[in-house]
Amino acid sequence: MEMEAAPKRARAGGGSAPDRLSALPDELLHHILSFLRSRQAVHTTGHSKRWIDLWRSMPAINLNIKEFKCGSPAPGQCGKAARWGRMENFTANLLMRHRAPRLDAFRLSTGSVRVDWRRDVDRWISRAIEYRPVELHIRLPAARLGAPYQLPKPFSCHLKRLVLSGVSRCPVLEDLQLWRCREFSGLHSDTLKKLNVVDCSDGAADKLVIRAPSLASLYLSLHRNGVLLYTEKFLAEAWILGSDQLSRRGEAILLGSLFNVTGLELVCFSAMAILHEEFDKSPVFDNLRTLYLDGCFYSKSDVNKFKALGRLLQKLPNLEMLTLKDFWLVI
Repeated sequence: MEMEAAPKRARAGGGSAPDRLSALPDELLHHILSFLRSRQAVHTTGHSKRWIDLWRSMPAINLNIKEFKCGSPAPGQCGKAARWGRMENFTANLLMRHRAPRLDAFRLSTGSVRVDWRRDVDRWISRAIEYRPVELHIRLPAARLGAPYQLPKPFSCHLKRLVLSGVSRCPVLEDLQLWRCREFSGLHSDTLKKLNVVDCSDGAADKLVIRAPSLASLYLSLHRNGVLLYTEKFLAEAWILGSDQLSRRGEAILLGSLFNVTGLELVCFSAMAILHEEFDKSPVFDNLRTLYLDGCFYSKSDVNKFKALGRLLQKLPNLEMLTLKDFWLVI
């Protein structure tokens, strides 16, 4: 069985080289192994009697379909189903024999998942949640599933950091990354401090609504229907990517909602958003110290560019640093 890798003896010129790593305490060895993918970690621990059972108590489990590539030219052994079978066998054994009381991190990256494989994913995640992981990383492309993957219930509340790709139903966290999550219309969290939202949408929702009074860091690729952002005085930095699909009024409203931010980077924002009457209603950006504009204020008229820049600067009384990149970009 793959989990029981036989120990191998190091040989160099007929003798064994000193094994200084094995003299390290388990805690440090566990930390080293946590940087490896789980299959590699299991194979690594099989090289020494001192290490042989360390995989059973690793604080991090990293499962990636890329580790289960074809190792045999035999027909039928290199397809996706065969690779999934190898991953399922390894993962089932690993989770069954793992004995750590809890996990620092559980990471799962599967590539394309067929509908009939969802039960395997449910089982792995449900078992991982029993270890109360502090960090959870899940990457599941939704294309083959026909719908976003939903995390099994009940879901853990012990998480401090969550990274999701192609997954819906998101709990309250301090650090949340959402990539390509469909049916995502917003979130409300009193504790969220860091938020990354990229290519997430809900066709039925008018706007993406984010209520995060404790938010300190925001990375946002604009929702096509606009964004309503509710934050408080803690917002230290924000990176916002504009969108041609969003109205200039929508861009102006979003920009106005960032009035508490200290450092702001805007990418591909339109000059007409700043010149829109909606931006006139925005509060003064008293906290803003650094502003980075990348490819912003695109307009056929240079006059509009300078008007927009001037109007924006009027609302930034305490600005200390301004960076303009591709300001003369012709559209």
